[in-house]
Amino acid sequence: MNQAVNTAVANVAFNIADFEASDTAWLEVQTKKDDGPLLFNGEPVRILLRSPGTKEAMSAQHKVELANTNRMYAAMRGKQANETVESKVEQATKKLLAVTVQIDNFPISAQELYSNPKLGYITEQVTKFHSDWANF
Repeated sequence: MNQAVNTAVANVAFNIADFEASDTAWLEVQTKKDDGPLLFNGEPVRILLRSPGTKEAMSAQHKVELANTNRMYAAMRGKQANETVESKVEQATKKLLAVTVQIDNFPISAQELYSNPKLGYITEQVTKFHSDWANF
């Protein structure tokens, strides 16, 4: 029986692309109450994001990890970390900017969106969406 399964598998053409994630996916932004789509002028706000498997996303993640590692080593050497809320927001903003392709139907730039703490409910949706491979 095992040989029959192996023969059947051998007859099926294997295409690695069938198993790869897409390069991008659309996030349909929800309201801050999460009770439906966020609308501007009656149209939904959407954000096109690069998948975690893209070069841009991997590079952005590497920069975040490198900064964290550098802070940890500095702390181990007894140096005080100069991390501020602003620097933390800036680091997160840079990563999200690297993975954002475009924003549809929202009249501000990605930089303005991600660096505005009062729009954090959108930033949180982007971060959560981007971290889930199933979305791509």
